[in-house]
Amino acid sequence: MDIQAEINWIHQEIDKVKDPSFVEKLKHLLQSINNTAIDSDAAYNLDIQNALDDIKKGSFYTEDEAKEIAKKWGRK
Repeated sequence: MDIQAEINWIHQEIDKVKDPSFVEKLKHLLQSINNTAIDSDAAYNLDIQNALDDIKKGSFYTEDEAKEIAKKWGRK
């Protein structure tokens, strides 16, 4: 695996993203990678707060929508 080629590909894909919610989630993912075990509680609480914020904004799937999405997994 050429790590630099992988990083370049990731950069190109990120440059295409226009969804602020996705960017925020990616940011938190990258931040969580660098968190120590001491920070894991804070990261967990942040994840919960972000999820609650998404729900308040109406950014969620209903149970039926989630089931339909799950049916499509692995069928590409």
